Amino acid sequence: MWTEIAGFVEVCFTGACLPASVILLLAMLYWLLAVVSGLGLDLFDFDLDLNGEPDLSSSLSVGWVVLRFLNIGRVPLVVWCSAFAVMFWLVTLLLDRLADDPELRMSIFYAAQYTIRNLVLGVLLTKIVTHPLRDRFEPVESNRAEDLIGRPCQITTSQVTQAFGQAQVPTGAAPLILNVRVKQTPLAKGEPAILVDFDSEKNVYFVEKAQPEV
Repeated sequence: MWTEIAGFVEVCFTGACLPASVILLLAMLYWLLAVVSGLGLDLFDFDLDLNGEPDLSSSLSVGWVVLRFLNIGRVPLVVWCSAFAVMFWLVTLLLDRLADDPELRMSIFYAAQYTIRNLVLGVLLTKIVTHPLRDRFEPVESNRAEDLIGRPCQITTSQVTQAFGQAQVPTGAAPLILNVRVKQTPLAKGEPAILVDFDSEKNVYFVEKAQPEV
């Protein structure tokens, strides 16, 4: 058993398998540190804005297309690199047969050839496995106006008029305090109301008195 393990370790750190194993160990070390110290996904991330459209007149447009195709910038960089480390290592381990021939295994020329091939395959496989994760890590805007329309609220100021007023909307945590106005009839403090509209220019919500449930 120990002989087999030693043989496997030797294969992992010989020839073309060496760079793949080192990259995988670095990825494992990162996630170990992340678990122990609470590192975030954005520690080594760069601000790659790939959500727009490429400027075809720019010499960088080809690189933009390639990065977007590979999902770089659409998933956190550490997630992409970790997936690549696993794919690169698996491809190298499954496809390389250098370990079967000691002379080839020690040949830098053949190791370099296999490494380039495995890098390309690893990148393509990483694109495939990260495809379902695209845009899943984008921050979700909470309490959007369109989501609040129709929600019940409680008047918290002495009254709500066409020029003044606030109300609170219950949430799963602390109540949300909003600036509110009425279009016609003023509402008094404590009255139940409902959000019916939003003025984005003035950043205020319009409310109406909630109808009693039948």
